[in-house]
Amino acid sequence: MVTHTLVFGFPDAMSEADRARFFREGSALVLGSGFADSYRHWPHVPLTDDVGAALAPVFVPSEMAQIKCADLDTMRRLFAHPPLLDFVQRWQAQFPYRAVSVNTKD
Repeated sequence: MVTHTLVFGFPDAMSEADRARFFREGSALVLGSGFADSYRHWPHVPLTDDVGAALAPVFVPSEMAQIKCADLDTMRRLFAHPPLLDFVQRWQAQFPYRAVSVNTKD
């Protein structure tokens, strides 16, 4: 099992409703692809603003997501899946966001 963890930094212009739609569509797309075994997301729980800015001045996260796939090859196929690429391009065009990711083997 391979876990792909994404940490998103969304712009202030992206409302809570937009974020909910982003994760609803993303989850449906990832799970509907047949490549992923699971998908979950949750909000970042920030410390006070002064502590968060001091510890992470370059990247302040908004929310996180995790995708689990059977193996690395399956994960590669997921991230080459044309509907997923379209999803990312569409959302980046509307709300340019930043993301960092980490892959781990379970």
